[in-house]
Amino acid sequence: MTVKLSALISPVVVPKAADVLANRLRDLIVKGQITPGSFLPTERDLVTESGLSRTSVRDALRVLESEGLITTKVGRTGGSMVTLPGRASVARSVELFVRTHGIRLESLLECRVAVEPTLARLAAKRRTDDQLAEMEELHEQFVGSVDDVARYKNINLDWHLAIARASGNEPLMALMEAISTPIRDAMDYQHVTTPELRVIAVKAHTVILKAIREQDQDAAFQRMDRHVAGYRDIATGAAPMPSAAKKVEAGTS
Repeated sequence: MTVKLSALISPVVVPKAADVLANRLRDLIVKGQITPGSFLPTERDLVTESGLSRTSVRDALRVLESEGLITTKVGRTGGSMVTLPGRASVARSVELFVRTHGIRLESLLECRVAVEPTLARLAAKRRTDDQLAEMEELHEQFVGSVDDVARYKNINLDWHLAIARASGNEPLMALMEAISTPIRDAMDYQHVTTPELRVIAVKAHTVILKAIREQDQDAAFQRMDRHVAGYRDIATGAAPMPSAAKKVEAGTS
């Protein structure tokens, strides 16, 4: 009797030789067995040591270079030098994902509401005097930019990123850096830059900055949460545009 195994055995996927080599080299780098600044063996030596073709070795090195784990230098003293990817490369990868996958503005704003209040809390806890001075200076510029939409948007972004840096949390900083520019550049941004909403945003920034200055972590969290949640609701149409008489701390950002 012949046993039918079609329901018991899934398709066997054999990894590419280049991926196997890239995985091995990546593990050595991540575990610190190959340190930053040192060079990998030459292509010729990798071919000899791995038993793979030159094409597979080159493909493996391209994978590592795209991940920011090596930098290739040409010339007699060149080679593949081990590096460690910085926050900028992480932010760039996430931003490319956002831009190439058509991530909706609503999703980006939801991400921001989840992250920024925590960044504000951490900034209130950890900010240095120099970082506070930077936020204060940007805030003064922000106040003076309400009649210039392009300048307003750029300074606004810089101020929020300054808070992210003051948090001292590298992964959250990278995420914030990745999503901020696509949010700023979104076409949907235009209807939340009315003169009135820009004034409301200045008021919101003022109370957030006060909490960070006084290192009031709870207040920094709550005021930033109100601020970015208010922007999300207005930008997505979940809340009406505030009337001229209504004083709220939420607003565009």
